[in-house]
Amino acid sequence: NEPIPASKAVSNSVATFISGELDYPEFAINEKFECCVVVKLTIQEDGTFSVDAANSIDDRMRKYVVSAISSLDEKADYYSQFAGQQVALKVKFDLKLI
Repeated sequence: NEPIPASKAVSNSVATFISGELDYPEFAINEKFECCVVVKLTIQEDGTFSVDAANSIDDRMRKYVVSAISSLDEKADYYSQFAGQQVALKVKFDLKLI
């Protein structure tokens, strides 16, 4: 099955959940490094997230975000109702926010 775009409400919910779960990586804090990571993910049958694509100017940040999103499962029961939906989001790392 081809993934379908998630509604605005689902996209906002996923973006809020993910941004609340990601910590600012220690290497980025030490290097005073800021950036964004653009991610496209699909909600799986079990409610977890499968990262389809990710892009960033820093490969370490991209890998960190992909790894962190792939391991999130705290709200899997809730998100399983949206299985097959695809979400695009921007994860922003800004030192003013920590």
